[in-house]
Amino acid sequence: MLTVVFMDKKKQQFFMTLDNSVHVKLRKMASKRGVTLQEFIRAVIIPEWLMQNKMKNPS
Repeated sequence: MLTVVFMDKKKQQFFMTLDNSVHVKLRKMASKRGVTLQEFIRAVIIPEWLMQNKMKNPS
């Protein structure tokens, strides 16, 4: 398991724990796009997760 910590300019933190195999897959996906893992998670993973959850739980 790996815990990833992101801190933005406002010093807000986001913690995520990933299984090693998931971490390796995400890092490879990010590398193919020429971005860091942090950039990939912020730009792709989180927005996709939010869209999927918004569809499941509309407010």
